[in-house]
Amino acid sequence: MNRCLVLLALLLTGCARTPRGPALTPDQAKTLALQLANDKAYFLYHCRPFRDGQPAQLVAGHWVWSARQGLGHGDIEAQVEFAADGSTNQVDCKILVNINTLQNRGF
Repeated sequence: MNRCLVLLALLLTGCARTPRGPALTPDQAKTLALQLANDKAYFLYHCRPFRDGQPAQLVAGHWVWSARQGLGHGDIEAQVEFAADGSTNQVDCKILVNINTLQNRGF
């Protein structure tokens, strides 16, 4: 019975969350956000439009960054979120088109 308790204690200890790395600085977070946004834009639209932008904001323990850049007849927008240490991320990148511009061009 004692062996079972010791084994259970060891298993539960192994299930504890391992600490992640140190949090990124605001400059590191901005650089990572720009890279992630440009990588996603390149994958989806074959362009790397983001050069600079607002600093990333630390919100509820994770970094949040967004930017919008003119592209063709509209804009491209990126929203990036990642863990404080940069370990996990979510990137949303989309093209925004002004329908009035397209209608004036006869599309």
